[in-house]
Amino acid sequence: MKNNFTKIKALVIALMAGVSAHAASYVQLIHNCADPAAAAVSVYADFGSGQTLISSSFAFRTATGFLTVPDGVAITAYIKAPGASASDPAIYSQVLGPLAANTNYTVIASGVVGSGFAANPDSRSIGFELKAIANTRTAATNGAKVDFAVFHGATDAPGVDVNLTGGATLVPNAKYGDASGYLSVDPTWYPIDIAAAGTSTVVASYVADLTTLTGGAAIVFASGFLTPSANNNGPAFGLFAALANGTVIQLPAQQTASVQVLHNCADPIADSVDVYLNGIIAIDNFPFRTATPFINLIAGVSNNVAIAPKNSTSAADAVWQNNYTLMADSNYILTASGVIGTGFASNPDAVSTAFQVLVKTSARKQATTSTNFDFFAIHGATDAPTVDVKANDAITLVDNAKYTDQTAYLSVPAGSYTLAVQNAAGTTTIVSYTADVTTLAGKSAVVLASGFLTPSANNNGAGFGLYVALAEGGPFIELPTYTPTSINDFGNDISWRMFPNPSNGTLSINFDLKDAENVSVQITDMGGRIVKELLNGTSVVGKQNLTADLNDLSNGMYLARIITSGNTFNSKFSLVK
Repeated sequence: MKNNFTKIKALVIALMAGVSAHAASYVQLIHNCADPAAAAVSVYADFGSGQTLISSSFAFRTATGFLTVPDGVAITAYIKAPGASASDPAIYSQVLGPLAANTNYTVIASGVVGSGFAANPDSRSIGFELKAIANTRTAATNGAKVDFAVFHGATDAPGVDVNLTGGATLVPNAKYGDASGYLSVDPTWYPIDIAAAGTSTVVASYVADLTTLTGGAAIVFASGFLTPSANNNGPAFGLFAALANGTVIQLPAQQTASVQVLHNCADPIADSVDVYLNGIIAIDNFPFRTATPFINLIAGVSNNVAIAPKNSTSAADAVWQNNYTLMADSNYILTASGVIGTGFASNPDAVSTAFQVLVKTSARKQATTSTNFDFFAIHGATDAPTVDVKANDAITLVDNAKYTDQTAYLSVPAGSYTLAVQNAAGTTTIVSYTADVTTLAGKSAVVLASGFLTPSANNNGAGFGLYVALAEGGPFIELPTYTPTSINDFGNDISWRMFPNPSNGTLSINFDLKDAENVSVQITDMGGRIVKELLNGTSVVGKQNLTADLNDLSNGMYLARIITSGNTFNSKFSLVK
């Protein structure tokens, strides 16, 4: 092709030298004849003094830059077999012009040469011809924009609308052979649907990435056949863009990735947030401890995700944003975490608590087997230390997880489990929860540590808890704390209860022992530190009624703990004075 352009340049210089009395016109050639017999052609032009070779092998879906030619002269174009000489017969010839001075033209080779092709649905002629479009552009009229026009060049395609995916119509009712006016748009990427004119029936979907074309202009042309088997097995339909310098770019077909968004930022000022996608509001007033379902986003391009305060007016109000380029046919979970403002306790492991979005790749929409429940865990409590989580006091589900850590997926039989949150050494149970996933066979979820161990040290934000976010989205499901009403669950005889919850400054703990036991009764904070001790290894039997005065403690979440010779029992309560 480089040699062809060299010939063209030399030809133009010679022509201009011989026609100095004339001003110039500018012509770009695009080969869009999808007939397999015309995969490459020779192009000759006669400017009035005989045929001159323009290209000996002008290939399908290629273009020239804008060539300088004399205006006011009738130009006869000859299309011949590749490698043909000036004396060889032409497959097709057509007179172009005379062309107007100082005007740009794009000439598109279109249609088919032979037989055996499907008729056009709108009864347009599909015979080969050179379509001349006047007043085309070599650059955008606004240097900060990108200008493009659309040419319908697919012979077996009906009239179509060119739409933004899920949005406005860019070009309405374009039939084969039609060229649109120019559109001037921002240099970003656009998802485009080609739909049957006036309907929602999408023929094909593409991505037009204009991010590198600021100040440029292009002709976007539909090319090839919707049904190659009915058209001599010619090339399949696609969208292409010819730039002013002759570069032709194929617009890729749309591919998608699935993304779920979880709101686990416990900062009270983020009790609800607005989520913007590529500058457009995607989730309005998204509540804390809520998950979206999996939604499809365009893959292979940069998606901007911005988080703004609730009731924001635009993405310019965002307090956080980031760009994500997603892999096609992949699943992701994005979890909003951390805090935005000030006045929060630092993390015990010195992990930054600043607002961020945690990304889980290779996320699952369902369990890997229909009888199991699949999940991964996120440590999302900013003021909580490193913890372990054990199931049924035996299976370690989470080992040494710090804030922001995300585990690998686990797949467990659908059933009921007791989850014990323990200190990093695994020696002390801080709090236990019941996770009954009996009805969730075949499903997948995220288990999140959420909220603050000490709300009073964190702007009175939400208290700590374990929550489940299902793949179908919706409010997080809070796991109830595990509070045995009878030690028969563990093979002994004890029953106990704790009230009121929330406590207003006092807490009653009643329990009943059939046999004498050494018992300790403690109040601990959510980090496992003892803040009150009501009994310390005291031997007791029968009914016991204890009252704890909590007025010297800060408001927040605490645990009541009973330790016998064989077991430890915890129950979470809140203190609100």
